Amino acid sequence: MKVYCNREILSALKDIKLPKSKSEILNIATSQKDISEAAIITLNQLEDKVYFSLDEICLNIKIVCSLELRNALKKIKFPVVKSDIIKYLKEKRYPEIIIETADELPEDITYNNVNEICE
Repeated sequence: MKVYCNREILSALKDIKLPKSKSEILNIATSQKDISEAAIITLNQLEDKVYFSLDEICLNIKIVCSLELRNALKKIKFPVVKSDIIKYLKEKRYPEIIIETADELPEDITYNNVNEICE
């Protein structure tokens, strides 16, 4: 399954000078006034090591979806494919950022529960 950074994480870290350790990255991120708790939780999933690029940070985040997406999908009827998820989120009028997050999911997988989407 594809692992990615969301826009919020990229925005929070875009101006940092690397290399930085996980703890330094977390300190910088938490000092951002508009970063969500979900993004901090996501960054806490990083391996405890030094990172040399934003791409390396994104590749080492071990979760695929945000807490917001997980919560949005609590009531969806499974099994679903990506197009079902996008349709559901649009019908329920979830924010565009959640729809964009779901749009990062692979096309060719049938999901039987939220954990399969968010593992």
